[in-house]
Amino acid sequence: MTVPVDTRPRVLLHWRAGPFPCDWDAVFAAGGPLHVEVGFGDGRFTVRRALEEPAARFVGLEVSSGSVQRALRNVRRHGVTNVRIAKVGAEFAVRHLFDRGSVASVTVNFPDPWPKAKHEKNRLMRPEFLRMAADRLTEQGEVRLATDHPDYLEFARESAAATGLYDELRPDPPPAVFETKYALKWRAQGKPLHYVVFRRNGAPAPHFPHLERPGEMPHSLLRGTLPAAAELSKTVAEHAGGHVILHEAAAVMPGAEEGRRRWLVRATVDEPDIKQQLLVLVQQRTDDEVIVRLETFGDPVVTPAVRGAVHEVTEWLQRSTDLEVAELNY
Repeated sequence: MTVPVDTRPRVLLHWRAGPFPCDWDAVFAAGGPLHVEVGFGDGRFTVRRALEEPAARFVGLEVSSGSVQRALRNVRRHGVTNVRIAKVGAEFAVRHLFDRGSVASVTVNFPDPWPKAKHEKNRLMRPEFLRMAADRLTEQGEVRLATDHPDYLEFARESAAATGLYDELRPDPPPAVFETKYALKWRAQGKPLHYVVFRRNGAPAPHFPHLERPGEMPHSLLRGTLPAAAELSKTVAEHAGGHVILHEAAAVMPGAEEGRRRWLVRATVDEPDIKQQLLVLVQQRTDDEVIVRLETFGDPVVTPAVRGAVHEVTEWLQRSTDLEVAELNY
């Protein structure tokens, strides 16, 4: 029986495979202006823009699995080929997936306003993000914001002004901006909607380097024999501006082809622009050698703090067992 081959372009981007930044000409198999949309909801605005501008390329960023699924259906339903979707946070994506001076616009429609003062640090449109976006924007590239929250609007305006990298414009919004899911919701409630554009001026932007992909996965080697079990209490440690949390360790029954004792340590790595759940493997590799390395399950992005997770597991083994470090590769 012949299995039909799906020749449609892959819409969901496998960005974790790297390298950084992405080669968008290869991803789209085409050139053209590159536009980014943060938090696209069900994708209706993205699809509408893609249909109206077939020569441009659109990349949607979203962390909600439900929104990703709805947007994928929307893209497929309308048959657009110039949209790609990445399930990833905006700050990590803008910094690492895009090259300097490559993005024509960044659209942020109705972001979470984080209205409490103590939560302002969670707002996307902070000066730090806008400086980074400026490094990725083309000459006169734009950050476009729609919001129903007047305090957030003023926060964004003040943030952009503080960078010195943008001119503020107040054009009439494209009609589709106020026809998104959340815009329709706020309009039905009688809330005023606001639209502002921050356009890059000629001031030089600071450089934000991309994350380098490692030549090999971080690991360590220890001498000795791995015991059947060791107690792991929850551990929190700072690494590279983030936090590594070791939650628990569990012994794994080896398969017939493996035959050697191994543990899995569950960890969380929380960094300013990305949060990851990891498994760190501890395995008896030879009679007197134990390896500690990242498990490839989930395709973790190897950041400096992820390397710190391997370090923390290695340190815990030294404290809790008779194992001795022979080699560190992280």
